Amino acid sequence: MSGIKIFSGNKKKSRQGKESIVLFGTIFVLCLVLMALQMAGALASVEWRLQDAHYQKGGLVSPEIFVIGIDEETMMDYGSWQNWSRTGTAKLLEVLNQNPETAPAVIGLDIGFFGESDASADKALAEAAALLDNVVMTSYASFGKEVEEGTGGAFLTRESVVTYEIPYAGLREHVSYGFSNVPVDKDGVVRHSLYSLRTGDGETVYSFAAEVYRKYRGELPPCVQEGRALGYIPFSAQPFEYYGSESAGLSFSKVVSGDIPAELFAGSIVLVGPYTTGMMDAYYTAIRHDIPMYGVEIHANILQAFLEDNQKTESGRAAGILLSAGAVLFVCLCLGLPRLRYALLLVGLLLAVYWQIAGMLYEKGRMLPLLYPMGSAVLVCAVYIVVQYAGEHREKKRLEGIFGKYVSKEVAASIVRGGEEALKLGGQKKDVAVLFVDIRNFTPLSESLPPEKVVEVLNHCMKLTTRAVFANEGTVDKFIGDATMAIYNAPLALEDYVFKAVKTGLDMAEAAKGLEEELMELAGRKVSFGVGINCGEAVIGNIGTSSRMDYTAIGNTVNIAARLESQAGPGEVVISQAVYDRLKGRIQVESLGKRRLKGIAGEAEIYRVVGVL
Repeated sequence: MSGIKIFSGNKKKSRQGKESIVLFGTIFVLCLVLMALQMAGALASVEWRLQDAHYQKGGLVSPEIFVIGIDEETMMDYGSWQNWSRTGTAKLLEVLNQNPETAPAVIGLDIGFFGESDASADKALAEAAALLDNVVMTSYASFGKEVEEGTGGAFLTRESVVTYEIPYAGLREHVSYGFSNVPVDKDGVVRHSLYSLRTGDGETVYSFAAEVYRKYRGELPPCVQEGRALGYIPFSAQPFEYYGSESAGLSFSKVVSGDIPAELFAGSIVLVGPYTTGMMDAYYTAIRHDIPMYGVEIHANILQAFLEDNQKTESGRAAGILLSAGAVLFVCLCLGLPRLRYALLLVGLLLAVYWQIAGMLYEKGRMLPLLYPMGSAVLVCAVYIVVQYAGEHREKKRLEGIFGKYVSKEVAASIVRGGEEALKLGGQKKDVAVLFVDIRNFTPLSESLPPEKVVEVLNHCMKLTTRAVFANEGTVDKFIGDATMAIYNAPLALEDYVFKAVKTGLDMAEAAKGLEEELMELAGRKVSFGVGINCGEAVIGNIGTSSRMDYTAIGNTVNIAARLESQAGPGEVVISQAVYDRLKGRIQVESLGKRRLKGIAGEAEIYRVVGVL
């Protein structure tokens, strides 16, 4: 039988090739899945959340914009909104516009006055709006599915404006108006602004913020003039920042009562709208997912972006796919480096640089996708690590299985953990102890038994010798017919290895006594062992060819151990002078005198071990 078999280089390369195919096949499939997800927008909400965290940092609130809130204090002072909405709003307009020199440049009312109600209240609001040409009201569009017949008799559905409500006739003669609709993304967060839309009559109308801008600057915002219908909102203000604060702000009732002087708003833009939860006009926004923002402040943020010409262009899906593909390619190149830690450092640097560049480009008006390019890089690294780990785990288990036949599980695990450095497979001279054990009288036994019985007896004996070697941390080097060779202090360094080799021999002799009865029943004959042990320098390493190698020990030390085993009688453990010299005072021996050992020049003193002290 051969010694410990180590896999050849060709087999290792073959396994590595298969693992590479599995790895890159997995990455390719992963890329296809990511592309499909990106095309379908399946993870849009996650992308939006990541963009919110990175891009939406807020800024300075424009000194040109004020928000007057119809807040809790106002509702407590005036009662139910339905009872005073038009007369109260008329009074606010009168207070703000009473002096043309200190009047606001624009008053935007984020309040819907669509149908006629009480005639006197309607008239009062219309007259107050007519004081100065500076009032912008809201309109409102309702959307629904429209069915139309397509080519070939097919029916198509598309979303379109079903109804479009505008201020009542007496009021709209004196005001401008724009729709107050703000789209909400499917995760319930406001991130975009609708700039324009077409009504059912084919008329193009503009948003409330766009109309306030036009009233203030005399023209539509540049992005609206360019024909853009939808845009990303770069929020400048957190909730309540235009209003003042959550507890003390620009209250509607305080302005009307004069507690807040109207002169404060001279020449500015004043937006008025609901500022209480009861009026159901609050939404979560990209800048805050935990505190809702009232609709009038959302319009204020959109308006400030118009005033600052702060428009963001979002990258399309094609750009996202190209960036993701580039990230995957870069990561694959990095993973080709010899050290994984360097590859991961480069990938981490890539992610950090991309994150910084994305932030810089956002400030200049360009929005890069974050989830798919960065997520692709992370996923490829994760797949690589998992595949590599799985391959290494399989290889370790394979090696543990190989070495587990020759050494104890603990030693096998240590060898695998240490790898080639622990094994030092290149070959080296090392001081070792070598043990040979042989089954006495096995040849006549084998001749008297059927083959299957011979194998059964041999397996019983080999199990016993192997168990004794493992118990003493030795390595089973090879089986030679009915003999076993074991070495100590290789492949791993072992403390007190000479004593452990002798202890193994004694354990075998003792265990053989218990085995005698069992084998007597099995084979009808007694079986015992003869053990020979020597120590000294030997050459340790791989011996063989590139396709088949044995890890073993060779040299005179090994030869003497084999000759000592032939001198041992049944149940005897015979050691050399070298072993006795090292263990003198620790073992009890009987001298067998000087013997001539086959192949060894001169005579050598040998000893039979009686026990340990």
